[in-house]
Amino acid sequence: MKKYRILFLILLLSLTIFRLFYIRSLNLSPDEAYYWDWSRNLALSYYDHPPMVAYLIFFFTRLGSSEFTVRLTSVLFALGISIFIYLLAQDIFRSERIGFFSSLLLNIMPGFSIGGIIVTPDVPLVFFWVLTFYLFYQVIKKENKYLWYPLGIALGLGFLSKYNMILFLPCGLLFLLLSSKNRRWFKYKEPYLALIIALFIFTPVIIWNYQHHWVSFAKQLKHGLGRRGFPLRNLGDYLGSQAGIISPFLFFGLLWAMIKGLPLGKKIRRDNLLLLFCFSLPIFLFFLLTSLRSKVEANWPAVGYFTALIAFMGLVFEIKGRKKRVFLMLLVFFSSFILTACAHYPAILRLSPEIDPRNRLYGWDQLGERVSRIKDEMGEGTFIFAPRHQLASELAFYTDKRYQTYDLDGENRYHYWGRADFLIGKDAIFATPENYDKAPHILSHFESFEKEEPYRIYCNERLMKTFLIYRCYNYQGGLFGG
Repeated sequence: MKKYRILFLILLLSLTIFRLFYIRSLNLSPDEAYYWDWSRNLALSYYDHPPMVAYLIFFFTRLGSSEFTVRLTSVLFALGISIFIYLLAQDIFRSERIGFFSSLLLNIMPGFSIGGIIVTPDVPLVFFWVLTFYLFYQVIKKENKYLWYPLGIALGLGFLSKYNMILFLPCGLLFLLLSSKNRRWFKYKEPYLALIIALFIFTPVIIWNYQHHWVSFAKQLKHGLGRRGFPLRNLGDYLGSQAGIISPFLFFGLLWAMIKGLPLGKKIRRDNLLLLFCFSLPIFLFFLLTSLRSKVEANWPAVGYFTALIAFMGLVFEIKGRKKRVFLMLLVFFSSFILTACAHYPAILRLSPEIDPRNRLYGWDQLGERVSRIKDEMGEGTFIFAPRHQLASELAFYTDKRYQTYDLDGENRYHYWGRADFLIGKDAIFATPENYDKAPHILSHFESFEKEEPYRIYCNERLMKTFLIYRCYNYQGGLFGG
């Protein structure tokens, strides 16, 4: 059906143009500014994540450092992911109509839509996950053993993006075990060579962790497996967050498709459904069990929903009765679109500043301008610091000369980027949120200080946030890790 191919191209062009204009209109979020600061301090890896997002930001900001170039990765990778989802869906179910609707639904899913404009390590993770899955599907479909080699490269690049990529291995293993036709791959050398290629590409992260006492690996294990909070509350938060980033009706639709995939795939020997099942429900269940032990962030299971979405659209078009199909699709598409529209333009909801998502994307340029003026008044040798790495990164990006800034949470950044002993004896500007309660202790490390008037940031006459700024004199040492 050629018309669905044309509609797909129109969809891609429209969304890409919209995103290219939209990403110019918002300040960087605190995490985005943090990853941009990574790109100014390139390393083999980082405390929080592998380095791919920093490398991508570094590459695109050679065109000029702005919100647009920092986020360009997200727009281009969202375009690539949409193409691969279309190709997978239309090939797996032999229908360009299913390919088009799969890609359309993907792009109005709130979590993916935000990922198409905000740059995080999840952006390259998802791209390389989908690319690796596409190559895995081609291996299975074409029975071409040489495709294992590009698969290994894509897998390795996924490892360089985020540690969650490791979940691809048990998912692929599960499929090969369940599919009687594909168990023969265990006898070939190519799958094992693909894994060796992936691990070789991942070597820089291993080297960095070895040099830093395996701190990043330990952090991720503690973050994911450490016991935190109450199990039932964590479980409720997990399910609620998944319904939020996907949209409630689509969330239940994807669960239905995941659960239906295994019995259908085994019963009537449909390896396509079995493959989609193996790369979706096990991931959802893994993080569901994890939530009984500790808090699970909303984005962690995201990689499992792309195959579930393809399965959902394929199964929807197999439902007998056109009215049922149309009703289900309208319900899912409309509810997802409304949530996505609200996520992009939250002003229509008139939310309070405490829960307004714009608060993370607004006012940082104003704060940076104010801090720049104070720095000009205090002199060249004055340094800038903040309580947390995200605020320090925002100040770094939005001060007029992109100054090197410092944070007090040294284990995240400056502990690995160099000691700060040379700052002793210098004056400083300390910027902090109004509710930061450790300011007196921080200020005691200076000979004297002066407090500026509270700096308030407004949007449409509504107070969004307030910062306290201190002029600090003669740093005595003892604040920064290293």
